[in-house]
Amino acid sequence: MLLDFREITIEDKVRVEACARAHNYHLCEHCFVDLYIWRGHYHTQICFLEDFLLVKMQDAESGQEMYLAPIGEGSLCKPIAALREDAAERGNPFIMVSVAEDMIPRIEACCPDQFTFSYNEGAADYVYLSEKLQTLSGKKLQSKRNLVNRFLSTYEGRWSYEDITKENVRDALEFHFKWCELNGCSREREFFGETCAIGIGFNFWEELDLRGGILRLDGEVIAFTFGCQATDDMYVVQIEKADHNIQGAYQMINQQFVKRNCTGVVYVNREEDLGLEGLRKAKHSYYPEFMSKKYVAVPVEAAKTEAAV
Repeated sequence: MLLDFREITIEDKVRVEACARAHNYHLCEHCFVDLYIWRGHYHTQICFLEDFLLVKMQDAESGQEMYLAPIGEGSLCKPIAALREDAAERGNPFIMVSVAEDMIPRIEACCPDQFTFSYNEGAADYVYLSEKLQTLSGKKLQSKRNLVNRFLSTYEGRWSYEDITKENVRDALEFHFKWCELNGCSREREFFGETCAIGIGFNFWEELDLRGGILRLDGEVIAFTFGCQATDDMYVVQIEKADHNIQGAYQMINQQFVKRNCTGVVYVNREEDLGLEGLRKAKHSYYPEFMSKKYVAVPVEAAKTEAAV
């Protein structure tokens, strides 16, 4: 039987967040903001099955339909069975993504030996201690601290940080276009998806409970970022962009945002590296407290068939 999937709406925020609170896996995919602002890029649709959130989406490149691991309170048996039946009715192979490492035992408890789990390294979330990002204390973060101090001394009296508001949101969006031109991505498909996601975030700023910041040098925007508190103990940073030609700009926007918005949480989730070597190196250089690992689950029989081919 086909599930009644539909587009996610702002009105779903409270119920989605209730499902996410049932088990805090510290994954960005469980954050309503991520699901909502990227819904067009991934053709995200949702439905609810009792106390569970079910999500169907498409791979941005191949268009392959897949499901996020269901989140909610109770046994996973019924929601996983419903998703498998839905895939079969649609004539699709069953693929379940963003399976948290701590979720695997719960899946095995109700579906013993039915799935193979493969680790998706490029999708793992980088989770940091908020206090460390605020202070940049310790030997490991000395290079970051040096960059911030050098920025402060070099541009003393010339830089400013301000919260994103309705009055300056256009400045942040214009910098996004400038950043994409600087980085040669303005004609890539990912650029259009991200531009749409940023625009949705700005248009529904208050409804999504977003917080953001702009870093200026001589009045010109050189960086901006935004995020939200996803759980009681964690903030998620959805977007961060800075002019890489200005040394210390990335480190400054990172630190200033966390100091102003993340003092009430233990962790800051800065999401995945998408398998991009440069981004991976940058995120590792901040020494995450832990990686929120994600796995892809496929039925054992499907994995055997693929291996045979």
